[in-house]
Amino acid sequence: MTEFLFLHWQHLSRAERIALVLLFATLTAWIWIPTTAQDQSYHAFADTRALFGVPRAADVLSNLAFAAVGLFGIRLLVSTGDAKLPTAARASLWCIALGFLATSAGSAWYHLDPNDATLAWDRLPMTLVFSGVLGLAAAQRIGQNVARVALALLFELGVASVVYWRITGDLSLYLALQYGGFAALVVLLLATRQRDDPFPWWWLVGWYGLAKVFEGADAMIWNATHGLIAGHVLKHLAAAAGGLAIFLPLRAKLAHTVR
Repeated sequence: MTEFLFLHWQHLSRAERIALVLLFATLTAWIWIPTTAQDQSYHAFADTRALFGVPRAADVLSNLAFAAVGLFGIRLLVSTGDAKLPTAARASLWCIALGFLATSAGSAWYHLDPNDATLAWDRLPMTLVFSGVLGLAAAQRIGQNVARVALALLFELGVASVVYWRITGDLSLYLALQYGGFAALVVLLLATRQRDDPFPWWWLVGWYGLAKVFEGADAMIWNATHGLIAGHVLKHLAAAAGGLAIFLPLRAKLAHTVR
């Protein structure tokens, strides 16, 4: 068995080896993460103001930013149908666009009545976005065959992680995939160089990191602005900006095609 694995390892490219190591590291990390329950204080968002009968209106309505990014991405993907985008890359972009659109609905539903049951409908479509992002990175930095496998595997694992949490109450797999996937993306970007990769990955990484900061500072920002705005709204806007950054190169490609 060891000899079989060694022989196959020898035939893999450097980028493919990196991908396998990152996947192994993520799954290994899950083994070491202790059982983690959902912190119920997470549902206690700072801004509870209602507007036109909509409870927690700022957190609910800011999900329109996700819908806008999803629709923008779908429009560009349809418009660039004849552009030379590899199959796996296009499939990944569709996952991101549809994931943003679904997240807008799932997150809005959650913020209308924050609890573990509605949070599951927020997290499920986000796994489609995460899968699409990592699938696109694999397509651009490793290869189409690896990207196809990664896209299918990561989406299935993402859905399984949410289902596993709802059945067992243990968030560890979801956390391992989300943060492990983010770490894997950063390592992949640092370890591979592609001059013809048009996607602004570091903008995406920056916006995602900023979104997590805003999420953790929800009440702090609310207090600092004297009740003007809370961190969770800013989290939604930062995450949407990250998605927008991914789709902007398609707009440039469309403009080039028109010329």
